[in-house]
Amino acid sequence: RGVSVIEILVVCAVLIIGFSAILGLTTLSLKILNSVKETEQANSFAKEIMEQVRNFRDGIDWNQDDPENKYDGLGQAALGVAYHLEKSGDAVPKWQLLQGEEDLGLGFSRKVVFGEVWRDNITDNIESPGDYLDPNA
Repeated sequence: RGVSVIEILVVCAVLIIGFSAILGLTTLSLKILNSVKETEQANSFAKEIMEQVRNFRDGIDWNQDDPENKYDGLGQAALGVAYHLEKSGDAVPKWQLLQGEEDLGLGFSRKVVFGEVWRDNITDNIESPGDYLDPNA
């Protein structure tokens, strides 16, 4: 009789340790899955704003200077300032480059910041630090 009780306690201890390991593994898997989901969402937001900048660049002249600052070209953008893009409410929507960050919800925000482009003298590739400042980039 005494041996049976000890055997039952040992089996219970083994089962508890096994279930604890499975629970820990499940918790880790859920954390990794959530992290992958957030990374995918962030990558999607980044790709989206890169496409918006390309569409904006292709739809407006580089040095266009709009008095209302709604449709200024990229050549008018200040360096080191945060911008975001929005579609206008016009009959034919246009992209607008607006100052400030865009709040996307779910803990995400995004911005575009323009900076100087430095190039290598020999290859003309973009490098940091480079040999000369490219005034057309």
